[in-house]
Amino acid sequence: MASVTASTRVLGAHERLYDIFQPGIAPPLTDDRVIRVLTERSEAFLEWRIARARLEIVVSDDNLLKDAMDGFNKTYAKDSWISSYLKEGEHFHFAAIVDNEEATWKEMRTARHDIITRCQVRSRQDALWRERIRLALSNRLDVLCRSSLFASWAALSLKESLWVQKVIAAGPDVG
Repeated sequence: MASVTASTRVLGAHERLYDIFQPGIAPPLTDDRVIRVLTERSEAFLEWRIARARLEIVVSDDNLLKDAMDGFNKTYAKDSWISSYLKEGEHFHFAAIVDNEEATWKEMRTARHDIITRCQVRSRQDALWRERIRLALSNRLDVLCRSSLFASWAALSLKESLWVQKVIAAGPDVG
C-alpha cells in the first residue's frame, strides 16, 4: 500500500537529515546537502499525507490501521528539532537533542512496522473477501463450504452476512 511506501520514505528522509549532523556540527542552511534533504523530507511528508488521506477513505472501517497511522503521525510531530535548526542555522546544537532524536527515530521505525503489519492483515482479509464474493457469484457454495473460507464466514457481521446472502440468492448473473 502507498502508506507503507510513504512512511518508509519519510523515515528515510529523516535518517538522511540525521546523517548530515553526525560530525556534530550543524551545516549551514545553504549547504546543498541540507537543501536536498529538507526538500526530500518535505516531499516525503506530502506523499505520506496523500497516502494517509486515500487510505482513510478506502478503508475507513479499519480502526487498527488508523491507530497505526496516528502513531506514526504523533512520532513525526515530536521531531520539532528541525524547526529549531531552521531558525538557528549553524548555531543549532544538535548534541543537546541527540538522545531524544534517537528515541524518536526508534519510535518512527516501530510505528512504520505497525503500519506494515496492519496493511498485511488487511490485505489478507481483503483477499478472503474477494474469494468469498467470487465463489458466491459463481454459485460455487459447495467449494465455499468445504474451504477454509467457511471457517471465517462466522466472523462476518450481521450486515455483511445479510448482504452476502442477498448476493447468493440473486444468482451468478448479478453484477
